Amino acid sequence: MAKRLTGVAAIAATMVAVALPSVASAGVKAGERTFSQSFPVASKFCERAAAGKERKALVPFAATILADCETLKTNFATAQTTVVTTRTTVRAQIAADKAAITAACPTPASTTHTACVNARHTEGLAIKALHSQLLIAVHTYYKTVEADRRAFWAEIKAVRPLHHAAADKPIKVENS
Repeated sequence: MAKRLTGVAAIAATMVAVALPSVASAGVKAGERTFSQSFPVASKFCERAAAGKERKALVPFAATILADCETLKTNFATAQTTVVTTRTTVRAQIAADKAAITAACPTPASTTHTACVNARHTEGLAIKALHSQLLIAVHTYYKTVEADRRAFWAEIKAVRPLHHAAADKPIKVENS
């Protein structure tokens, strides 16, 4: 009996250990990761290049590498700002639309039934459109960031000494 209990405890501990990383990343939304978290390999590569700590074979390509790094950082910051701003704006509008429904539909039933039905219909359509707008912004963010990642590594690998460089993995699309 004690062996079974120990086995069950070991399995439970393993399941928790496996589940925790996925739970921890479950709350990450588009635009919440930093540049270093989104592009771990590229960020380290760019830091070394900016500090002048790259191999001697790369010295003639330093200006090109630094320009590619700066382009990646700028494009990432633009995409990040756009999706975060859109999310903030849309959430505020959704809250206002929900407040309009609440105002038109007081908790105790009253004679404003028609106004309540109209508000639910109108504001419900607006909320649905806002959710679609947010989904489009998130989709655009991930597509842009992934395209920038591919373009960056294509440029870096075009430099002869770096044609075998290990690139960042594709950006994982998170629920937003």
